[in-house]
Amino acid sequence: MICATVRFLAALEAHNGDTSPANRSRPHSVTTSQGARTVSLIEGFKASGLLAEDLGPPVAFDSWTDAVRRSVLRFDFDCDRPGVFSGTLSDRSVAGVSFVDMECERHAAHRGRDSISAEDAGYYVLTLQLSGRLRLSQGDSSVVLTPGYFAIYDSGEPTDLVSSDGYKSSCIKFPKQRVGADGDSLEPITARAFECAAGMTSAAWTMILALNRNLDSLGDNGPLAVRGMMDLVTTMLRDELGQHQRVSDRRDALCERVSEYIDAHLADPDLTPGSIAAAHHVSLRHLHAAFEPTDHTVASLIRLRRLERCQRDLSDPLLAHVPVAAIAARWGFADASHFGQVFKRHTGLPPGEFRRGVLPHRGRVVAAGAEPAGG
Repeated sequence: MICATVRFLAALEAHNGDTSPANRSRPHSVTTSQGARTVSLIEGFKASGLLAEDLGPPVAFDSWTDAVRRSVLRFDFDCDRPGVFSGTLSDRSVAGVSFVDMECERHAAHRGRDSISAEDAGYYVLTLQLSGRLRLSQGDSSVVLTPGYFAIYDSGEPTDLVSSDGYKSSCIKFPKQRVGADGDSLEPITARAFECAAGMTSAAWTMILALNRNLDSLGDNGPLAVRGMMDLVTTMLRDELGQHQRVSDRRDALCERVSEYIDAHLADPDLTPGSIAAAHHVSLRHLHAAFEPTDHTVASLIRLRRLERCQRDLSDPLLAHVPVAAIAARWGFADASHFGQVFKRHTGLPPGEFRRGVLPHRGRVVAAGAEPAGG
């Protein structure tokens, strides 16, 4: 069955059919100017150095499929010519988001109900087609992606993928909670094709590709950068879904406003759940209830954001002369001793030792008395 699908796509390519992306189950054609726009955008990404080029040495079919199962999701694979198949895959993860680049020859992948487990059902995979073609089917929807188009699919639903020869893509896998998704809230746009055109979609993919390209050099700023990227991805997906502010999203909207408020007031040592509730004209109980489905309480989110800012500043060579206590106070930690304890619990190191580790050549720049209390 799967090999028949692979042969179908091979025949499709042999006839040079212009199967453009379909929004639902029936493919439809795209104008030449539209196709040229998307291909031109991919060329622009390539010219800007945003596309990963070196994915490592190619491997055989069995090794490549094992890598996909480890890095993306569990699939059953088939190929009509496994002996000549070759593929490459690169996978890196930051803050719970996986960045995956892959190239391969034609094959088919099936993810049935028996392949889905509770531990891997809570993700979305967002994939951008860079070359070749991919047919993605999920539920009642089916789409053929060509270069410059992207789609999203749900790890908790059965999925069929069929790729052509010369396939290349860049994708991210992330927990559904990262986009405020509850259950099937993105179901209307799964397995649909969206053009990576000028505007929000281009901005989102430019950021995704740029972070992917520079993950290794981001250091301790990686989680902050990924969170910013996911905010943009969320905006893009909600824009496509057409649900900017539905009634069902009020809780998520409150959490977003509170998150932004926290970021803007981290320097205030009096920033507390109570002050935040008052500023947003809600009860403290309502505020805590809004954050119950998230990974953090309001208090732990304040602490985490402050620690992230302190880590960033302690890693900055331009701030190497600033005492640890001053950096702590800058981000709302009024008690330097308490800050040292909290920072060590978070990073495993006292602030001063952390700074010396990330700035090994700056030791003589930092005055001996510049790292009190926990340094």
